[in-house]
Amino acid sequence: MRKKCTFLLLLGLGMTTIVNAQTMKENLFNMVSRCYNAWKSIGTDVNEYGQEFEYGVIEYDIPNGYVWTSGSWPTPECGCEAKAAAFKDANGQYTYIKYEEFYCAADYGMSDSNRNILDIMPEGFGLKSFTDYHLEKPIDFSFLLKFIIPQVGTDMNVKLSVLPLGSVPNDVNGLTFKSTADMKNWSTLHCIKYIAKEVDNNTLLWAAEGKFDELSAEQQEKFQKIVSSYNSHNNGGEAVYSDVLLCIIDVKRIYDIYQSLNCVEMTLKWNKQTARFEIKSKGPKVPACSFKEFLTNVVEYAD
Repeated sequence: MRKKCTFLLLLGLGMTTIVNAQTMKENLFNMVSRCYNAWKSIGTDVNEYGQEFEYGVIEYDIPNGYVWTSGSWPTPECGCEAKAAAFKDANGQYTYIKYEEFYCAADYGMSDSNRNILDIMPEGFGLKSFTDYHLEKPIDFSFLLKFIIPQVGTDMNVKLSVLPLGSVPNDVNGLTFKSTADMKNWSTLHCIKYIAKEVDNNTLLWAAEGKFDELSAEQQEKFQKIVSSYNSHNNGGEAVYSDVLLCIIDVKRIYDIYQSLNCVEMTLKWNKQTARFEIKSKGPKVPACSFKEFLTNVVEYAD
């Protein structure tokens, strides 16, 4: 009788494991379904050799609680990528986390977790976890936290980057976990990059400090000509000169914070007892750069 009971107990545990695995697979696939369905709905095509191919791929490792999908259409530059993973706590419950990117829509971020994001991150986590810079008031632009979802293990790397200019943050005072494009500021922000390529760093700093009127007449005229030239070559909306100057001031605040960052990368470790992440280690401090370099090489601009 003892052996029979033991057999039935093991059988019951085995069935529970199978059910949990099936549920996990279903949940993980649901997490990445937005990206998967987007490229899958396009169907198939034929390459130059007459071979049929899909527009994307999906891979999964259910024993490790991981799924990944990626696709591109109608060009290689457009498309999406989504990764999701399951993290088990001490009570046997799973926290599901997804990070996805829709490139041409400037739609980035962590979303669709089955729990509130701040309940998953380390206690008190925010932009202050990366810098001692004091924010006197909320900022209009933000920093995006990118998640590198692990396939094996429960350590997860995160990387802080400047939110692509032209994106709308869903933030906690300077730190955002998800963003979408805001096309109404597209021309103004792209014009700033256009200007940054044409003028020197000191001129940009004077403008960013709100001292544009103190620039020489020649420098002011150069600014105006650059904006006019940008508008004549831009097929989108027109950049308003006064808005561009105000926007440079706002972007300078982001630059000041960026220069103060103690690090831009962290490794987070999963704590099964508290069912949330903890900071395991921090990466190196960001290298110094000029405001001009920041505008031309560091920040991205939402398309």
